[in-house]
Amino acid sequence: MRDIIYFSKSNTVFVLDQTLLPFKVHYVEAKSYKAIIKLIKNLSIRGAPAIGVAGSFGAFLALRGLTRRPKGELPEIVYKRLREIAAARPTAVNLMWSIKRFENIINLNIGKSWEYLSKLFYKEALKIFNEEKKVSLLISKFGSKLFTNNNKVLTHCNTGSLATTGPGTALGVIKAANKKNKGLQVFATETRPLLQGSRLTVWECEQDNIDCTLLTDSMASHIIREKKINLAIVGADRIAVNGDVANKIGTYQLAIACKYHKIPFFVAAPLSTFDFECPEGKMIEIEERSSEEILKISGKIVSIASKVVNPAFDVTPNKLISGIITEKGIIMNPNKKKIIKFKDY
Repeated sequence: MRDIIYFSKSNTVFVLDQTLLPFKVHYVEAKSYKAIIKLIKNLSIRGAPAIGVAGSFGAFLALRGLTRRPKGELPEIVYKRLREIAAARPTAVNLMWSIKRFENIINLNIGKSWEYLSKLFYKEALKIFNEEKKVSLLISKFGSKLFTNNNKVLTHCNTGSLATTGPGTALGVIKAANKKNKGLQVFATETRPLLQGSRLTVWECEQDNIDCTLLTDSMASHIIREKKINLAIVGADRIAVNGDVANKIGTYQLAIACKYHKIPFFVAAPLSTFDFECPEGKMIEIEERSSEEILKISGKIVSIASKVVNPAFDVTPNKLISGIITEKGIIMNPNKKKIIKFKDY
């Protein structure tokens, strides 16, 4: 399989449509920044690091797609387009982090030609792509040290190669551990309502010859007790400076179950997922998605409910988290003081 996102020879963008997996591997060609926004919103590309990369490719298309190529100072329309990309999904901070890098390029190069800025945008998009790949490898390396032979690990949602440009975050750690240790068993939640676990995580585990058992989200506590799970590891979409973590809905209840059963609960995420301007989790905006995702399965109506809630994420308090695995090491028992040190490490 090719990278989940890449530039074509003509500098359009191809994105692996993850809504079709595991049954079909299909790449969608995006010729405009609006196409990238659509692909992000409908989850054709998802996972915080991957969304950040997609946003960077969209930023290049936003500039490249100008019908009037500016001379002198860049017009406000480019800033507007960048803000549109940043707003595609509000919870995943990597997207905003990525777009800010392009705004900084504009601010540092006022008066430069369209051609010059276009080259800078292209180079920055590739730089972010390669950075995330390197970061993913480092997270996998550090996190794999937590494992021993015959571990049973529980994971939630998809955090592998489909969510990053490298091996992954939480699932990347599992992949690295599987190469080093014998007898590793993975238990993956289905991750309702869009089934990223059953569709994507199971598929990735099969690709990497990892022993993986699928369970419904509501089975987690039972499986922790009956299967004697050793640890749980998940990804993150935004981490507040005090260590509170926003991740796929269902993470919070999983962390509570782990705490009760005295199971270590780890989060794997790059430092680009930390929001150093967000003091605590309650300040994180939680994306509310369409009720259609709950009311329908594979396009078929399965409920007549007139009231539906569909938050895409929840927030897990830092006290429930054993550690956060980053590209610079593991922050054990995370809090503001420790996280600030890692920022400057």
